[in-house]
Amino acid sequence: MHSQMIGTLGELKIRQRLLEQNFKFYLPEVDIFGTDLIVEMSHGAFKRVQIKTLTKPTTDTAIQVRCVKYVDLKPAIDVIAVYYVPLDKCAFVPYNNEKMISLALTTAKNNQTFKRQWFYQFDRFPEFS
Repeated sequence: MHSQMIGTLGELKIRQRLLEQNFKFYLPEVDIFGTDLIVEMSHGAFKRVQIKTLTKPTTDTAIQVRCVKYVDLKPAIDVIAVYYVPLDKCAFVPYNNEKMISLALTTAKNNQTFKRQWFYQFDRFPEFS
């Protein structure tokens, strides 16, 4: 499958998950500021979302999302939404200006748990106050 088709599949899957979670969202006419969609929160605020689609793990136990081009971006990205094709699963990770986001799929070979974020802990869009 062509990479643009894979990216479109990811965008559609993320939108499907947001609809299943009863969120309203809006699509920008042009994607020049890294924002793939805007999600309306229940209290009326809006959050900018960048969508990434991954087709294979980066390591034996995790996936990594490169975010270098979103560091210090104005206006800022609030959430990185990840669609992982092999599992047909989505993760909605609050973005804190990191260059890389690593999400564990299985236990690390060395059983490391310190600062390990699990892909599955982000299955719901985050509630912001």
